[in-house]
Amino acid sequence: MSVRYLAGQEIITIKGPSLKELKSMAEQAPLRRARFCLHQNDQSKVHEMVIAFCQDSYMRPHKHHHKTESFHVIEGELLVVFFDEEGKITRSIHMQPVQQGGCFLYRLSNDLWHTVIPLSEYVVIHEVTNGPFIKEDSMFAPWAPDGSDQQAVQNFIMNIKKETRI
Repeated sequence: MSVRYLAGQEIITIKGPSLKELKSMAEQAPLRRARFCLHQNDQSKVHEMVIAFCQDSYMRPHKHHHKTESFHVIEGELLVVFFDEEGKITRSIHMQPVQQGGCFLYRLSNDLWHTVIPLSEYVVIHEVTNGPFIKEDSMFAPWAPDGSDQQAVQNFIMNIKKETRI
């Protein structure tokens, strides 16, 4: 994933041209997503990011130990999907900017399996989670494709969309 830290400034602002740059970074990134980090570093107590996803970006279902996270959709449409321990969908949230009248913000405060599926050409979100970042605190679902087989990923996403009627 392409990452650019904007920290170190007393006041950070992000405007339209910055979002265009972020989407361009996502297009060129191997994982097809990019982020501007507003926090100082991985050890920061609060991690705040603006993240752009291309529609073909895949985020393997995962869960975080002892973490909360919230998303606020800035641009585009996104499906957030929650699963039980066996990989059965338990809930989904269709998200879009507040101007479109849908759900524009969600907060997760439990260790639940979840993923995000971009539904538009680009999705830009503002994410906040607690730090520090410790890689081992994230677990990836053993029942979901790891991303190395593109056909398996496409089938997995297609099945989720079918089941959630997206």
